[in-house]
Amino acid sequence: MNCMHLKIRTKQYEKYIYCKQKRKTISFKDCINCKHKEFKQVKELKKKSNKLKQLEAKRYSILTNNLNICYICHKRRKDDLHEIFGGSNRQKSMEWRLVIPICRKCHNEWDTNKELRQKIQQKAKEEFLKENTEEKFLKEFGKSYFIQ
Repeated sequence: MNCMHLKIRTKQYEKYIYCKQKRKTISFKDCINCKHKEFKQVKELKKKSNKLKQLEAKRYSILTNNLNICYICHKRRKDDLHEIFGGSNRQKSMEWRLVIPICRKCHNEWDTNKELRQKIQQKAKEEFLKENTEEKFLKEFGKSYFIQ
């Protein structure tokens, strides 16, 4: 049911259905037969630009030559090419070839395991510094990932 007026509310830990149009508690049957029913407008998803599509299609890694096996566990076939520096640095990671092939299990671990993420980010920074300078890294990524 996608009626704009239908709301699910809770009172003393009991859920009930409330109609904003009628301003009272109702049942689903009342909502189905309602003459004031209005449906929510569905928005289209924003499409990727051609530049981003091309950038994603040409991704490859300076950390590994084999893009078919997971970089972390080396056991499973890769499901994704994962950008090492995410967020606002995602496209820069693709441009500088700082991506790794990763399976779904390790991808989920990437989000929860901070030490694993830092270790791979430091390794990526080391590879970047073989070709470029520290100033270039700071300019591109805006943060110095500490190398131990």
